[in-house]
Order: sequence, then C-alpha cells, then structure tokens
Amino acid sequence: MRNSFFSFLALALNAVNASACSFPLVPLDQQVEKAEQIFTVTLLEAKVMPKTDLHKWPWIEGRFQVSKILKGGPQTKELTLATGMGRGDCGVGMMVSAKYIIFKKRKDTGIGQDTGTHIIEGFQEDDVAEKIHSIIRRQEGQSRNK
Repeated sequence: MRNSFFSFLALALNAVNASACSFPLVPLDQQVEKAEQIFTVTLLEAKVMPKTDLHKWPWIEGRFQVSKILKGGPQTKELTLATGMGRGDCGVGMMVSAKYIIFKKRKDTGIGQDTGTHIIEGFQEDDVAEKIHSIIRRQEGQSRNK
C-alpha cells in the first residue's frame, strides 16, 4: 500500500513537470534583434479575465505605464497587454507596481516568457536600457556595413 502511494505521487509530480513552460534560452542580442518594440513599463493594474471564444483558458490583462521606449515602442503613456496565467502557458507573472522589460512585435497584444519579457528591479532600469541601446547601435552598424 505504501509503495502504491509513492508510485502515484511520483507519477503525479512528473505530470506537473510535463506541463511546465519550456523554451530555449535566447541571448539578449537575439531578443533585441527579433523584437520590433522594446520598452520598460510599470504595471498599474492586472485582472483575471474569463474564458472567451479567443481564449480557451482564463488569462490576465495588465495595464502598464510606459517608462522608457527603447526600440520602436508605442507612442503612448499607457498600454494594455494580455498574458497567460503562468506555468504551463508561458504567461508572465503580474505584480502591480513592478517594473518590466517588454519585448514584442508591433501587432502583438500579448506577452509571454518566450519573448524575453520579465520583471526588472528599478535600480536595473538604466543599466538594462543602456545595454539594449548598445546592442541596437551595434546591430545598426553591422547592417550598414553589409
């Protein structure tokens, strides 16, 4: 009986791990090159949204205040983006008043862990911005030399 319980527990834990979000780590240079828009934001509000025809599962809608536009970003002070609930759906964890670095395509209405979007600390914002600007300058220089 005891062995059956531990066998069941091991199978259950493996099933949980199998549903975890998984994607290859992408270097910052590639994230910057791939993204059409990059900006730092502060999350003002987040709310869980119900399932709809477009969303098979509940999802989170976040309203952000744009701090810095680093690449082709929105010409707005606020934007609203969707993400999954996290874990297996690769959603970005939402914490009100947290700062984020957002990497996205121009027409994307959502964000996910696979894009490189993540929380940053306030003291990191200037360093992250400088690093991304440096990568953009280098990439622009390389494209001119081709």
